[in-house]
Amino acid sequence: MAAGQPSVFLSYASEDRQAVQAIRDALPGLGLDVWYDESALGGGEAWDQKIRRQIRECDFFMPIISARTEARTEGYFRREWRFAVERTLDMADDHVFLVPVAIDDTVGETARVPEKFLSVQWLRLPGGTPTPAFEALCRRLSSGQVADVPPSKRTANSAPKAPNAAKDRKSTPPASAPVQLPEFPRQEPGQNARFYGQAAVWMLQSAWIAFNRLPKWVRIVAYCWTFVLLIQRCDTSSDEKPKRASRVDAQASRADAQASRAEAQKIREISDRYLNSSDKDIAGLAAQIARQFPGGDAGPKSQSALLAIPFSAPPGDQHAKTVADAVFAQVYGSAAIKLNGQVRLEPGSAPPVDASAAAKRGRANHSLYVIYGAVGSDATPPQWLTVTVIESEDGDVVWSKTYPIESADAAGIAAEVQAKIPAPDKD
Repeated sequence: MAAGQPSVFLSYASEDRQAVQAIRDALPGLGLDVWYDESALGGGEAWDQKIRRQIRECDFFMPIISARTEARTEGYFRREWRFAVERTLDMADDHVFLVPVAIDDTVGETARVPEKFLSVQWLRLPGGTPTPAFEALCRRLSSGQVADVPPSKRTANSAPKAPNAAKDRKSTPPASAPVQLPEFPRQEPGQNARFYGQAAVWMLQSAWIAFNRLPKWVRIVAYCWTFVLLIQRCDTSSDEKPKRASRVDAQASRADAQASRAEAQKIREISDRYLNSSDKDIAGLAAQIARQFPGGDAGPKSQSALLAIPFSAPPGDQHAKTVADAVFAQVYGSAAIKLNGQVRLEPGSAPPVDASAAAKRGRANHSLYVIYGAVGSDATPPQWLTVTVIESEDGDVVWSKTYPIESADAAGIAAEVQAKIPAPDKD
């Protein structure tokens, strides 16, 4: 070795000897002394001990990496590489000792080399031909400017070819420029709707960008909070459905009740006019009540739900007659409300003497049920009004009750009778 010149140990596979010779020939002219096995080993010297000493004493170790070294699972060059790596264990991390050189397109990340080789920058000399970068590096090494070469950590430029660069980008992505907010849309004449739509989109995009700039833990908390709200909302919605249905039913019930009250009020007015009239035209009462239920009046031969026979009183007993008429007017009106006008009136006839006679008249009038009533003929107080509801088909009594006429409440009796009148099947 030339005195005063830094030394380089070239380590290579024998298959690469021709390419390595070009490197060996170039190094002395760049100020570096070379240890090369063909020239440095003399006859009779212990080969292994000589190599160990040269690796231990050289200034720089230059492993030559290629497809041939990749193909060989065994070789003395691998022992040399291991000797060099062992020497680095006693060196500072930033001390330049290893100078790997690839003479083809061998990929560093997958190369079969010691891991230590991957922590420094590689040089690439296709076919072993020195390049300007290689020559500049060697001159810096020979001049002692080792602080500038090579970097102790691999950079994106040091990765051999594109496959390594892609892996480096995955492991350490480059810092990206901060995301800018989108430009606020301009309002053009006659394009107000479009401008407002674009402004809404701009607000959403800006909010999303601002959200993504928040610390990661803040975003995770926001995501969890949103998820909990959605779960609670789903539970609330499931509970709200029966509540809404109940409210709708309640509203419908209130509407029906209001309509029923309005009808009842109208029926009472008609009944009051009937009771205050002098002629007591029962047919006129029936006609007025029927008009409150359009389409509800049954024809002469069509089936009706109920036949109403005016309540009777003993002849000459005006008080009993007044009470009977008042109760009948209210009962008739209440029945018309419940049965939607499907009530037939049989005015001007004598009251039935019993349930059988009433049933016969019900069948004759094509009615399912018959309601009739009478004040008892006993003039000795107290007098009683009996109201009866029967089935027309067989004369069975559905309901019957007796009320004292002195304390008779026409509206109260009508409400009770209305509840007892059977509603016809809807089929």
